[in-house]
Amino acid sequence: MAERSTRAGGGWRRLASWRPRIAAGAVLITLTSALTTVAMPAPAQAHSCPAGLQWSLTSHEWFPEYYAVQYVVDSVTPDFLVSEQRAVVNNTNTQATASFTSSVSQTFSMSVTVGTSASLFGFLTANVSASISMSTTTMTGVSASAPVPPFSRVVGQYGVEAYRVTYTENTYHNIGYNPPNDSCTLYASRQGTSVAPTVFSGWRVLPG
Repeated sequence: MAERSTRAGGGWRRLASWRPRIAAGAVLITLTSALTTVAMPAPAQAHSCPAGLQWSLTSHEWFPEYYAVQYVVDSVTPDFLVSEQRAVVNNTNTQATASFTSSVSQTFSMSVTVGTSASLFGFLTANVSASISMSTTTMTGVSASAPVPPFSRVVGQYGVEAYRVTYTENTYHNIGYNPPNDSCTLYASRQGTSVAPTVFSGWRVLPG
């Protein structure tokens, strides 16, 4: 063993010279593995646009561009649109009866501050009330009666039941076919209000 060791002195030197190469190779493999991990593409992000929108193609000069509008109801308050009103006072100590007859014909149309009446009308009838109308006209000759307690006053109002709605209009933008895809984004958001009449008209009586 001693003789082999002496004769193989150059071999030991050669073996020692390989060790740095092996170590360098190990480092290179580690770096290559790390670089491969960094270079891997990130998973695709999901698009930010909701499903079920009605898309319209607006441009096709370079890439197809689509826009879609979404309405969201923020609040709803019942209302009554008055075309005329009458007051009856009972100054006696017995109950009286008040009679009211309409004499004014007035048309109430849906008002919109953001968006269009046509697009918002369909949304409101589906999400607020099916009784909402684009416009309702009060009629003349419609009568009603109500009791008036002693020494009191009542007010009769003739008009149309309605809703006051606050809503948000969201506009989405998409580049590329088959929207929504990964390029779909929220382009603009605006808040609006609407007074929406219903098909119901008539008298209502309030304490005076």
